[in-house]
Amino acid sequence: MTTHTIFIVRHGTTEWIEQGRIHGALDSPLSTFGQWEAHQVATALADQHIAHIYSSPQGRAMQTAAIIAQKFPSIPITKLDGLREMGFGRMEGKRDSFKKIKHNPTAMFFAAPLWSILLGLTGESKTTLRNRVLKAWRQILSEHPFGNIVAVSHAGAINTLLTALPCAKGIKKRKRYHLSTCSISRVTVNENGLPLIVAINDISHLEGVYPPHDH
Repeated sequence: MTTHTIFIVRHGTTEWIEQGRIHGALDSPLSTFGQWEAHQVATALADQHIAHIYSSPQGRAMQTAAIIAQKFPSIPITKLDGLREMGFGRMEGKRDSFKKIKHNPTAMFFAAPLWSILLGLTGESKTTLRNRVLKAWRQILSEHPFGNIVAVSHAGAINTLLTALPCAKGIKKRKRYHLSTCSISRVTVNENGLPLIVAINDISHLEGVYPPHDH
């Protein structure tokens, strides 16, 4: 039997995302559209009896968490360092060229090894990322064995968690999931403390019409 649900939210669209830049450990504020996304998440979670909100300490995640928290004025936000994004080293702040070439096999053949080498030499290792994300997850479970929880984080960190947890029937286990900005992934926890992923990248709450003159 499910005792509670953890709603894992990716932060909203930022100015850098709109410019095609890589964040990692660096930061950029939510754009106007990203703020709208965060308000949509807040509305979607308003009736979910949230007991606590955890967030990556990075600005874009905290800004998203603060907007969600407007629906729960008596609920605290706890910064959890383990939820921050993977560090991309020398690539941070630069334009994400992979988006332009990912459908070009020849370009990817040459670019992918260079990307991997640069990340390996200057960025955070996947082992370090996995260890801190899972440590944060265990902390969330231990501090709140009951009551629904919101955890606001980043695509890389969320993927690290989702790939480590079991999936419900009908959800295909992948090495990496596409996670839209302000998407919600849901993990239920049973009476024995065992987690189960029941939804990944839910964006149904973002299907409203955004003012075209603002985006």
